[in-house]
Amino acid sequence: MKMQPEQFKERISKIEERVDEAKDALQHGQASPELRQSVETLHQQARQAKQQVQAAGGQQQIGQDQIQQVVSQLEQSGDRAVQACRSAGNVDPKTQQAVQRAHDEISSLKKQIQMG
Repeated sequence: MKMQPEQFKERISKIEERVDEAKDALQHGQASPELRQSVETLHQQARQAKQQVQAAGGQQQIGQDQIQQVVSQLEQSGDRAVQACRSAGNVDPKTQQAVQRAHDEISSLKKQIQMG
């Protein structure tokens, strides 16, 4: 079963919320420039993905290839953010958890798409 645009939009919104949490946590904690940049990139991609889905939602169904491409890009950015967290050293736990939750949300969406 293919993922419907509405489902995809909901999942992307949830990812965006998680990335927002990570971004907020970074504002209050110590973080390397690399970590800040990777979370910012992830945030921008999540926002763009949401806009793409909203733009396509009014027309025809967003293509599965397009969904997979968007999720793949998000996953790569999520991986970089997690890696930046690890290599940064003393990142506060709240930031680490927020970054990990965003990454987990992306991974979960990817699995759902692959199984669909």
